[in-house]
This record gives sequence, C-alpha cells and structure tokens, in this order.
Amino acid sequence: MKRTSSLAIRTASAALTALLALSATACGGSGAPKSRSGGPVWAEGQGATEAVGFMRVQTPAGAAEMKGAVQHGFQDTTYLLSFAASTGEAEAFVADLRPEEALRANTPRDSTTYTTITPWSHLGLPEPETQQKVRTASVCPPCIKDERRSAVQSITIFVQDIGDGRARVYLKAF
Repeated sequence: MKRTSSLAIRTASAALTALLALSATACGGSGAPKSRSGGPVWAEGQGATEAVGFMRVQTPAGAAEMKGAVQHGFQDTTYLLSFAASTGEAEAFVADLRPEEALRANTPRDSTTYTTITPWSHLGLPEPETQQKVRTASVCPPCIKDERRSAVQSITIFVQDIGDGRARVYLKAF
C-alpha cells in the first residue's frame, strides 16, 4: 500500500511539473502578454468606443466631453466611461441601466487621502467619490437578467450635478 501511494505521489508530482513547464513556455512567442510589474495597466489606444461597446450602452444624443479608458488587471478588465449631458438625458440613460436601487447621495471622501486602482485622473477627471453633488448606484446585469449586458458583471454609476441643468455621468464596469 505504501509503495503504491508513493508511486502515485511521484507520478502526480511529475505531471504537475510538466504542466507548469508547458504553461510557462506557452506564453513565450510573439503573442506573449507583456509583463506587469506594478499592477494593472491601461490599454493604449482603447477608450470610450471600447467602453461603450463592452457595456452595450447608447449614450445620449446630446452627450459631450466623452472620455473612456480600458484597464487590464490581474483578474478583470475594467472599463471607464464618462460624459456630460442634460440632466434629463443623464437620468434616462441611468434608468436604462436598470440599477437595483435608486441613485443615492454620495458622501464625498477626502481627495487628499482617497486612492483607487482605476483612477479617473487617467482621463483628466476628478474622482467622483470625492466630489460634491454626486449620486451613486450600481447594477449587476446578470443578477437582473439584463441579456443586453450578459458579459458585464458589474457597473458602478455616479451622476454629478455640474450646474446649468447638466450632469456628468461616470460608469465603471467589469
């Protein structure tokens, strides 16, 4: 019994070693991913168009100042999308996302100490969590069976009143 157990352990160990060696060499070649030493990386040349496509949203006709980015992380790819529109257009846009709850007031965090791994500053925008007159909600498309967004796991929504009947919408999705 002891001999069979030892043989099984050695065989499993050899198989695991072979699999690890194969996986290490499989990434070698021209299609190898770039190494990441400092954490998530921003995808060059990808922005609002890719974020809109991933989230499968239709931005309002009057949307302006559209900005977007894609960040590849260790487990998920995060998509950022922001635009300014009339308050009415922003509200209709958010309603189409079907958040689980109504937008609620966001208590601003201290901008000098608040940090995030997907900073809006990458797009030249302030962090919505640190701003005044911001409301927030989230949506889990699979949870509400939104077939339009079946590839999206979560969307965090921020809507900031920027005055003159306009609002800035921030979406962060993965």
